[in-house]
Amino acid sequence: MNLATTDPTSTLRRVVAVTGVVALAVLTIYMWHSTKPMRWERPIIRVADWTPMPTRDFWVDVFEPVPFALTTIALGAVAAARGRRRLALVGIAGCLGAVVTAQVVFKPLVDRVRTRVDDDRIIRFGSRLFPSTHVTAAAAWAMFALLIFGRRTRLAGLAFALPVIVGCAVLSKQLHYPGDVVGGFLLGTTFVYFTVDAACTAERAFARRKSQLAPGELARAVSAGGPGRSSPPTARPPSDYRRSRRERD
Repeated sequence: MNLATTDPTSTLRRVVAVTGVVALAVLTIYMWHSTKPMRWERPIIRVADWTPMPTRDFWVDVFEPVPFALTTIALGAVAAARGRRRLALVGIAGCLGAVVTAQVVFKPLVDRVRTRVDDDRIIRFGSRLFPSTHVTAAAAWAMFALLIFGRRTRLAGLAFALPVIVGCAVLSKQLHYPGDVVGGFLLGTTFVYFTVDAACTAERAFARRKSQLAPGELARAVSAGGPGRSSPPTARPPSDYRRSRRERD
């Protein structure tokens, strides 16, 4: 099955995806080199601290690097089994690419860390926060699943809930601030979406170019004397010559 049959690219979906990219850019600027939770994050942190979540360790462990890679490959195998091999390859690349982008690009670039004051010195502790790599992985995986099964299936609700659950887990374990969770959700979903979108667009362009080149190649073959060239018509003698010959006979 062609990748273009996935077609995640309706106008409304593209507008939503572009809005997500813009929101991620604004949030990235807002979180630039911050060391403390923002005012809007503090109520959410208090609620997360007061709310017990017994399964938080499980959800965090599922999206550690090795389990995440295995589950993403398994999801790609499901797509391949459904006859969508190209979507499987592109989706796996998008999921892994989103996590690498979060870890290698965004975290060093934004450099949001926790600090404490010790003997009049500001000490950085913990790892970089923005965006949450666990939530990025969960959101990317969920978007990949939606592109495979469609948003009208029963799995759509579970896919949307997955990054929310993982976000609550990392907040409960005090691994991240709410802004880091939102950033991970935006990065994971938009990265996978636009990876598949770009692959679909490239495949359509290649198919269109191939269909346009076929008649041109045939015309060049005919003009060059290749297969399909018709022989030139035989020249007929002038009418005066035919008339004089009949008179002689």
